[in-house]
Amino acid sequence: MRTRVFRIGGMTCAACTGRVENAIGGLQGVISVAANIGNNTATVTYDESLIDEDRIRDAVERAGYSFISDDRDEAARQEKEALRVQRNDLIVAILFAIPLSVIAMGPMFGLSMPFDRRTDCIVQIALCMPILYAGRRFYKKGFPALLTRSPTMDSLVALGTTASLVLGLYNTFLIFTDDPSAAHMLSFDSVGMIIALVSVGKYLEARSKSNTNDSLRKLLSMAPDHATVIRNGVEESVPSDQLVIGDVVLVRPGERIPTDGTVISGESSVDESMLTGESMPETKRVGDLVYGATVNGQGSLRISVEKVGEETVLFQIARMMEMAQGTKAPVASIADRVASVFVPAVMAIALIAFIGWMVAGRDVQFCLNIAISILVISCPCALGLATPLAIVVGTGNGSRHGILYKTAASLEASAKIDTVILDKTGTITMGHPEVVSVHPTGDAMDLVSMAAAAESDSEHPLAKAVRRYADENGITAPDHSSFESVTGGGVIADVRGHTVLVGNEGFLIENGVIIDENVNEGVPDYVGRIHVSSDGSYLGMIAVSDTVRPESASAIASLKRDGVRVIMATGDRMETAEGIAAQVEITEVRSGMKPGDKLDTVKKLQVGQAHVAMTGDGINDAPALTQSDVGIAVGSGTDIAIESADIVMMNDDLRSVPAALEIGKATLGNIKQNLFFAFVYNAVCIPIAAGLPVVLGYDGLVDHMPMLSAAAMSLSSISVVSNAMRMKRFRPRALDGDGQR
Repeated sequence: MRTRVFRIGGMTCAACTGRVENAIGGLQGVISVAANIGNNTATVTYDESLIDEDRIRDAVERAGYSFISDDRDEAARQEKEALRVQRNDLIVAILFAIPLSVIAMGPMFGLSMPFDRRTDCIVQIALCMPILYAGRRFYKKGFPALLTRSPTMDSLVALGTTASLVLGLYNTFLIFTDDPSAAHMLSFDSVGMIIALVSVGKYLEARSKSNTNDSLRKLLSMAPDHATVIRNGVEESVPSDQLVIGDVVLVRPGERIPTDGTVISGESSVDESMLTGESMPETKRVGDLVYGATVNGQGSLRISVEKVGEETVLFQIARMMEMAQGTKAPVASIADRVASVFVPAVMAIALIAFIGWMVAGRDVQFCLNIAISILVISCPCALGLATPLAIVVGTGNGSRHGILYKTAASLEASAKIDTVILDKTGTITMGHPEVVSVHPTGDAMDLVSMAAAAESDSEHPLAKAVRRYADENGITAPDHSSFESVTGGGVIADVRGHTVLVGNEGFLIENGVIIDENVNEGVPDYVGRIHVSSDGSYLGMIAVSDTVRPESASAIASLKRDGVRVIMATGDRMETAEGIAAQVEITEVRSGMKPGDKLDTVKKLQVGQAHVAMTGDGINDAPALTQSDVGIAVGSGTDIAIESADIVMMNDDLRSVPAALEIGKATLGNIKQNLFFAFVYNAVCIPIAAGLPVVLGYDGLVDHMPMLSAAAMSLSSISVVSNAMRMKRFRPRALDGDGQR
């Protein structure tokens, strides 16, 4: 089974997405398909043993749509070319529609035309022809869709303008046969203005969608085109896509890193904001991972290439964004159900209105104007754009802050979360022990140097914490000549002729060392203790703890102030768990938990009707991440945790959790606003187009109703697009302060 995102050309409304889905979904071997007008894609899951991409392509093209190149540069070129053609067609339509309307409507406002009725007809037809050519896409797509009994927005425009054109040509015939009564019944201006006004809305939609797709292209374009590779001791510049695993690349100050790898020489700060959303650069030393497209700071780095092409983090982020934007949120099912019957229903309403007004004694011109107005004003463009465009903009907003939603459903689900379970280690805390205080009986520097020397050969996390503390404080560890590790106790080392013991209290006591209990004063119970002695003489204690991340308290404050219940779940003992919880003001703590216990906790909360988000970074969190309504994996997490999650934080800043929920709420609110605009627009406008002004005594509006309808239809699309694009400026409040509102 494989899931792929195909780029589809020619989709213009909700009915188009339905046609594409039906065309692909009817093929044997296709498991699921979701077409998205917001970014012109179709996400297809299919069995490769039963169907290939060529058959999918054929099905799409038979439905009247096109495939856009998989090559991103070529796809961008095609999109820009299509937008250019659409813009040029719009210019032509407007340039000819304006004089056409002046000539047609001028006499109504006292303007006299310098030609007779027959010449007037010829001039109007001449002006109408370029407009019809500029609107050719409506006919090329609309009539075939109508013939296959799956009409779209293009079908409504094609029907409405064709009816106006035929009526105009019929009245032209009457004028040329000396029937002066037809002089005021030409409708070529309706054709021109409908195409021009509808084209305005469609062009603005296309440009907005192109701008949303640009964010993904800009992300991928951040990777440099060339890299400096060191081969056989010689520097040479090669295209970045020709790098292979094992290559050594040189990255000078200010350059972008070409691909993912490990630092093998040098030290520098690296700006990773485009991946993580973090504004502060990260210090990179030998052994640290670096990622493609991030920006090197002041130092030079030599990097061993570990990942290339689509295996890099940059491409994985792009793929995740594309997949999320190509899926459908559950709320979209409302629009889909309506869109599936909307266009046929509108055509039926137009026919009923035409017949009804004919029966009421109105002439053909009046009845056609009513029918045309209904067809034009009811184009389901706004309805089709309401959900997908908001999803595209919302997921793009999240990515700018280092928050990746895997699906549109996870974006919607995040808006409903009322309970968040936080893993402690690596989520609330840094995930590794740090020295928090030193308690010597004599000289503190001597205590640390002896401990660091004895721990030089140990890979234990506590040993690394001691060595790191010594390095950061400029304390040099003396040489040692022997090393012995005692499981569950500590280490014994010979440091410059002194026998040094480093370990827990019991280990030193067993070896005859008398512990000075005064060193424990003021040290919390949950803090770990490393005791040190030299030649049997007690030197003191080093306190270590997995420290709380700087932003954790702010993140938890933000969650609580948004009304979210916060629970900490950890495998640590109660004393340690409660000590950390107290620092970040969490009152609900679950300690000593195994992976199954975390899973059971999520299930019990869900039984109580809670909408639960689980946040974690380890393999032990994976079952709970999968079970929860929304699983959130922190960026430093394991591959299993990230695979099991619905949302991935590309940074370790816990404020991304409330930020993710805020973006979800804002996006869902935006979708509901868009759907409201779309539904209310049609609920109000269809009765007006069907003749409500006439019932109220405003018969004069009917002659202008088709043009007014076209303007109103474009306005509805523009309102939905504009509202969705507001999400680009949205910034989660959780990222701006200390959780206060």
